[in-house]
Amino acid sequence: MVGTYAPRVSIVIPVYNAMPYLTGALESLLAQDLREFEIIAIDDGSTDGSGDELDRFAAADERVTVVHQPNSGWPGMPRNRGIELARGDFLFFMDADDTMAPNALGDMVRMAEGEGSGRPADVVIPRFEGSGGRRVQALFARHPHGDISIARAMETLSPQKLFRRELIERAGLRFPEEKVRLEDGIFVTRAYTLARRILFCGRGPLYFIALRDDGQNISSRTIDPDNYVGSCRRIAQILLEGVADRTAAERLVLQFFQRKGLRFYVPKRWDRMTPETRVRWVELHRAFLADLVPEELEDSVSHPTDRCKLSLIRAGDVAGLASLIAAEPILEHLSRAASVRATPRGIEVGVSIAPTADDSPLRDAVPSAGRLRTVRRVDRALSAFGGNRYARGLDRRIAAVLTRGAPTLGLLLSGRRGYRTVALSGRLVDHDPRTGALEYAFVLSPKLLKSFGKDRVDMWTVAGTADGLTGARVRLGADDSAIEAGVSDRFYRTDGGNAALRAARP
Repeated sequence: MVGTYAPRVSIVIPVYNAMPYLTGALESLLAQDLREFEIIAIDDGSTDGSGDELDRFAAADERVTVVHQPNSGWPGMPRNRGIELARGDFLFFMDADDTMAPNALGDMVRMAEGEGSGRPADVVIPRFEGSGGRRVQALFARHPHGDISIARAMETLSPQKLFRRELIERAGLRFPEEKVRLEDGIFVTRAYTLARRILFCGRGPLYFIALRDDGQNISSRTIDPDNYVGSCRRIAQILLEGVADRTAAERLVLQFFQRKGLRFYVPKRWDRMTPETRVRWVELHRAFLADLVPEELEDSVSHPTDRCKLSLIRAGDVAGLASLIAAEPILEHLSRAASVRATPRGIEVGVSIAPTADDSPLRDAVPSAGRLRTVRRVDRALSAFGGNRYARGLDRRIAAVLTRGAPTLGLLLSGRRGYRTVALSGRLVDHDPRTGALEYAFVLSPKLLKSFGKDRVDMWTVAGTADGLTGARVRLGADDSAIEAGVSDRFYRTDGGNAALRAARP
C-alpha cells in the first residue's frame, strides 16, 4: 500500500527471480542517508521466493510498496507500472541484482536540484562500479563529477539513473513493453534529448551493478540480429529527431553505432557466429549506415580499425571483415611510455610495445639496427628546428623510407569530458631483438594539447602491419621513473598505472 508521506524519490524495481540478490538491494536502499523516498517493487511473477521477500520488507517499512503480477517476460512493463504509481519528485530505476552506496540518493538529488551551482538538472547519472566480475564502461572511471554532454552520456544507456518525474510525465515517456533489445536505451535516449541538463554524479562509486553468478542477466542472453538492429534504428531516429543540429545528431548516431554496432565485429563475438549469422549482421548494419550515417562522417573516426570496419561493412565485405578481425589477436601487445620529456617541439613520448603472440607480425620486417640509428640521428638533427612544420614533415618522410614495411603504431588521445579523440602516427626508432620490443617516438605539440582545453586526456596504442591490418586499442601504461621532472605536471601515471595528460597546465 502506498504510504502517506511525501517522497523525494520513487525507486522503481522490476523483480523476477532475484534471490538472493534482492535482499542486499533492498537493504542498501533502506540504509540511504536520504530518508524521504519510496520503493515501488513490481514482482513480475517470481517463483523463487522473491515475492515473499518483498512482502517481508513491505511489512517492516511503509516506504516499500509491492505489486504482484503475472510474468510479463520483459522489464519494460513492470517499470511502466512503477512509473504510474510513483509520487516522488524524481524517479530512479534500479535492478533487483544491484546495490547503492548510502549517500547515493542524497548526492544525486542535491545535484539535480542545483545545489552549489543554482542550475537544476533533469537527468543525473551515478558513477557505477561493477561487482561479481561485472565490467562497466570506461566512462565511469574516466568522466569527472559534473556536467556531461549528450555525446558522453550516450555511452551509458542503462536505466539506473535519476530522472526528474516532471520530464517523464510531460513527455509521456514509457519503456517499450514488447521483448526488444535495448528497450531501456530507447527510453534513456529520449530522456537525454529532452533534458535541459545532464549531470554525472560521484567522485567515488555510487551504484554497484552486479554480474549474477547464475547467468540470468538479460544482457547475457542470445541476441537476435533483426531485433537488436531494429532497436538501434529506433534510438538513431530519436537522436535525429531530438537533436536540433543535424550534423551533431548524425555524429551521435555514428558514435552510437561504433559502440553498439561494431561490438559484434570482435573475435570473441565473431568467432562464435555461424557464417549465415555473420552475413545477416553485415546486411543489417550495411543498411543502417546507408540510411542513417553520411559516409563522409566516417573520415572523422580516429580509431583506424573502427574506420576500416565501417568501410568494409558499407561494402558488404564479409571476407574482409573476417581477415581484419582475425588479425586482432596476433596484433595484441603490451605498451608503456618508456620516456617522456619536454622539448621545444612539445612533449616527446617514447612508447615501447611488446608483442604477446609468438606468431605476431609485429616481430616481422623490423629494420636493421643501422637504419634505426639513422632514424634517431635524423630526428635529433631536425629537432633543432623546434616545431617547424617543414622540419617535422621531412623527419616523418625520412623515417617512413628507412622503416618501410615495418610494423606501425598509432597513439590515440581521448579527452575525458569532451568527445575529442586524436590519432597520431609514431616513428619506429628502436628494437630489442632479445625481447622483440619495439619503440616508437611521438610528439605532442603545444597546438595539439591546447585543442583539448582544460580536459584530461587518456592514451591508447593501436598496432598494425605495413599492408594495412590494425588491431584493437591497448591502454598505454606508464612508470613514474620514465617521466622527466620538467613534464611531470602535464604527463602523469594514474592510480591504475596508466598514462594520462593534463592538457592545460595546473
